[in-house]
Amino acid sequence: MSRIMEAKENSTTNIPKPEISEESRQAFIRAMKIGYYKAFYKQGLLTAEQLERLIDMNTVKTDNAVNDNNNPAS
Repeated sequence: MSRIMEAKENSTTNIPKPEISEESRQAFIRAMKIGYYKAFYKQGLLTAEQLERLIDMNTVKTDNAVNDNNNPAS
């Protein structure tokens, strides 16, 4: 039985871990934050105006980061 377990462990150690780009990681984090904000709104913890501002703040950061990367002066 221990040989079976050893074989199983050895077969999984050679599988490469998937790489996630920093851009994808940041997009995931922003999406999670917005999901939390919407859940807080549904629970009555945020007003519609607060929800809109929080979403805009996260979107603006994304747009600015993308624009800064394309701007050779920055």
